[in-house]
Amino acid sequence: MRLDKVKQQMINIKVNNTSHLFKPNTTLEEIISELGISVKGIAVAVNENIISKTEWNIKTLNENDEVLVIRATQGG
Repeated sequence: MRLDKVKQQMINIKVNNTSHLFKPNTTLEEIISELGISVKGIAVAVNENIISKTEWNIKTLNENDEVLVIRATQGG
């Protein structure tokens, strides 16, 4: 299969303002895993809507969705 054809079958998703290509119907959980993001102490929003961790495995992403991963930090 030609590279052009493969690219046509992918969707563009921004994760923390960086564009990535994924297969259509990829779940939020799969994206986090594929990008090697540690799930410990993070919150995730899709298009400015917080997604509960219990929904990561069923939330599928669409072309041009924007994912924001926020890591909890400790300070004082």
